[in-house]
Amino acid sequence: MAGKIHVLSSELIDRIAAGEVVERPASALKELLENSLDAGARSIECQLEDGGRTLIRVSDDGEGMSREDLELSVVRHATSKLKEPADLDAIRSLGFRGEALASLAAVSRLRMVSRRREDDTGWELTCEGGERSRLREIGAAPGTLVEVADLFFNTPARRKFLRSAATELSNAQAWMVRLALMAPGVRLALRHGKRLLLDAPVAADFAQRVAVVLGREVFEHLHPFSGRDGDYAVSGMIGDPDLVRTSPRDVYVFVNGRFVRDRVLQHAALAGYRSLLPPGRYPVVVARLELPPEQVDVNVHPQKLEVRFAEGDRVHRLLSGSVAQALAGSPWLSRGRSYVLRRSEPAGGPPAAAAAVSEVREEVQRYLSLAERSRGAPLPRSLEKAGPPAAAPLAPAEPGRETDLGRFLGALWQTYLVFEDGEELVLVDQHALHERITFERLRTQARAGGVLAQRLLLPLEVEPNAALMASFAEHERRLFELGFEAAPFGERVLRITAAPAGIDPLAARAVFVEVLGELADLGQTAAWEEARDGILARLACHASVRAGQTLSLSEVNALLAEMRRTDFASRCPHGRPVLTRLSRSEVEKWFLRR
Repeated sequence: MAGKIHVLSSELIDRIAAGEVVERPASALKELLENSLDAGARSIECQLEDGGRTLIRVSDDGEGMSREDLELSVVRHATSKLKEPADLDAIRSLGFRGEALASLAAVSRLRMVSRRREDDTGWELTCEGGERSRLREIGAAPGTLVEVADLFFNTPARRKFLRSAATELSNAQAWMVRLALMAPGVRLALRHGKRLLLDAPVAADFAQRVAVVLGREVFEHLHPFSGRDGDYAVSGMIGDPDLVRTSPRDVYVFVNGRFVRDRVLQHAALAGYRSLLPPGRYPVVVARLELPPEQVDVNVHPQKLEVRFAEGDRVHRLLSGSVAQALAGSPWLSRGRSYVLRRSEPAGGPPAAAAAVSEVREEVQRYLSLAERSRGAPLPRSLEKAGPPAAAPLAPAEPGRETDLGRFLGALWQTYLVFEDGEELVLVDQHALHERITFERLRTQARAGGVLAQRLLLPLEVEPNAALMASFAEHERRLFELGFEAAPFGERVLRITAAPAGIDPLAARAVFVEVLGELADLGQTAAWEEARDGILARLACHASVRAGQTLSLSEVNALLAEMRRTDFASRCPHGRPVLTRLSRSEVEKWFLRR
């Protein structure tokens, strides 16, 4: 009786393997572009039809192939990149497995034309569904042309999962952008039908390529950064905290010239922006990491999109630290309102005047809905005792009430400080500004050993549930670092004897329970420092000037003096903007004066 297990046919094996490498037209295009780059091409032309579902054509001026190499190129695991097992430890090429062309030949109608410069003629090879149908000599320009027609024509189950032509084209364009950023020294062009979608000429430098690919409007909000740790190096460009996206799609990370979609690297890039971005918003980052090839394993994913590092923590520290350092060393004062570039809008396109008024109004209303209105409340002690320079308010301004941000006009709804600065109107969210100042002070104290605590005149008692009691037992040392001192008082009660300086003693009990809850979830967070900063942001919120609170001019000046001495003073620790500027021309447009 025959057994149930049998060896698959080579045809079926090829189709299964093709599914690992070629998922959709975009992945086919990516493999062909990488082959062209590995061949030393200086110019690559791409043509798509029907989003790449019916045709993908890539032509280059690379080194080309001989007849023998062309025949072998569609044989699985035939490659020019590897010869010995040790070669896997020092891979510099983009491709190395010898799977891409074989996979495409198995699931499409494939045509290839290639010629070396030293040859008088080239060769044409055609395959259909994995079967070679023709090999002939042909006149051709130096380089290689590959046509992939009717992708998945022989695997209906795969073909039916392809999306619309527009969706497939969007994914293909995304890969063109990644490859263009990866290879600034190569001309890349993409056409769909008769439309030219991308034409990136050879760039003089990396910045020029970024400007062409991402657009001049975006490029104006990007800034260079770099860092080094021994033989590990990183460089690239990072966006203003105002230049945000609703997804991480525009976080581009390259390792040794290879685009990777790695969670550790993406987290590192975002960690550099910690406390500068609102929840659910992502920056624009183009980062290029260079490290010894033996320190990176690129042989962990069929499409080579994921990598493993010998020293992942070191790579994370280098990238996140370099981004944070560049942000800290830049004058991140917003010159306009915060905005989100939407896919449906042209990058940087000026909105209509009515839309601008509406967005400003909505932003103000959002702030007001979050504000706690305690009119006439005195300035908290946290502002008076923010440290030697911060505690003392500046001398009252001369008549005319001039400040660092221009002439102080007053407060809007006792929440937004209003200044006239030349041809601009400046609005400052007093709570957001003081929150950032307080947060940076608390973080400095925590890094130096612990947040300054204030003794409570009368101890406070809380009766947490069993989970929070366990959290206290596990994290008592960290609570001390955050400025809280507490001890068990019986089996089910905790007695709080000290709280972070600046926290209203009447609110200390509720804040303590909040912090206990966050510490209970600490096991799900990436690192203590990141979790601690989130808790400190919450403490800063409780210890800061509130919306609806009246400030005197000397108190306003004290805030502005602290602003000068504070890193990232244009954003609150939750990522919201502290200030916005409206030009005179913008205001005049509202009244149809322009």
